[in-house]
Parts: sequence; C-alpha cells; structure tokens
Amino acid sequence: MTGRNHPSEGDSVNDEHLDSLACPPTVRAWVSADRRLDLITMREQLAADVELISPLTDGFTFMGPRDVMSVFESVFELLEDIEIAALTGAGDNWVLHGTNTLHGNNLEEIQWLELDEYGLIRKITLFIRPMPAAVTLLSMIGGPLAERGALRKSAGAASKAAVPLAFLLRATERYVMPRLGRKR
Repeated sequence: MTGRNHPSEGDSVNDEHLDSLACPPTVRAWVSADRRLDLITMREQLAADVELISPLTDGFTFMGPRDVMSVFESVFELLEDIEIAALTGAGDNWVLHGTNTLHGNNLEEIQWLELDEYGLIRKITLFIRPMPAAVTLLSMIGGPLAERGALRKSAGAASKAAVPLAFLLRATERYVMPRLGRKR
C-alpha cells in the first residue's frame, strides 16, 4: 500500500454506529478493517470459497481469499480519501456504502456482503458509480491485479484499452453534463 491512502478522519461509520446496528462480528471486523486499510483482518473474515463479483466485467469473478484480497490490495493503492459512509443490513446480507476519490474524482462503491452458515463472507458483489470513475478504475487496475496473480499477465494491456474511453467519459462528465441540468 502507498502512504497516500488513509481513512478519512471523519468516517461516518464508527464503532458506535456498528453497535447500534447489532451487526455480526464478521461484518463489524470487515468494516473496521476496511476503514483502516487492514488487509490481514479483512482476509480473516472471508470464507475459503469466497467469490467477488466484479463491478467492471461479467467476464470473470474472483475466487478464493487470495484473489479477492488481491482486488482490495490493488484498489487500496489506487483510491484516496477512503471512507465507509453508511452500513445497513440484517441477517446474512449487509451493504456498505463507500466514498473515495480516484485521481481527484468522486468514486462511490457499494459492497454487498453475503455471509455463509459460519458467519464468514462467502460473496461480495461490488457496484461502482459514476461511470467515468468505474471506467477509469478499469483502465488502471488490470496491471496491479496481474502482478498479484489474480489475473493473467495480459490483463494490464487489456485494462489499458479502456484509457481512451475513460478520458472521454471524464471529459463528458466535467464539461458536458453540468450544462444539461434544468435551469432553475
């Protein structure tokens, strides 16, 4: 991890909030570890057969703790201002809302956590918005995932194929979209 990545000082989900939700110990540990960028504790919350559904492609899923944690390690290197803004759920299904920045641009994520019969995380489904941030992340994450063995070596080149689209979407978001809102 790089030194520039650190949880925000004013995290919205704090220990008191976790207590008020009466969330399972696994979810509590996951959220606290995510806030601190603590990959070791996050890994301990995963079932042996965990799968992570990619927010960027239907082409594959990440299977097993090693590959799932490779995703989080890669993302933590790219994102800044990581904050868990909200948490909700019940039983075996919990949802975290994260706010982050990627190269100074807003990136929001939803982590839908599904627990197994032992209370460990068996499935993580990620959602990312807005689209320019998601495509920018796609354009940057292939290489780090390949370096960690979670994807084939060619993933870096495939990821870079999204660079022109990411640039176009960021420009559209910055210069076109603000002009399309209704005048008030």
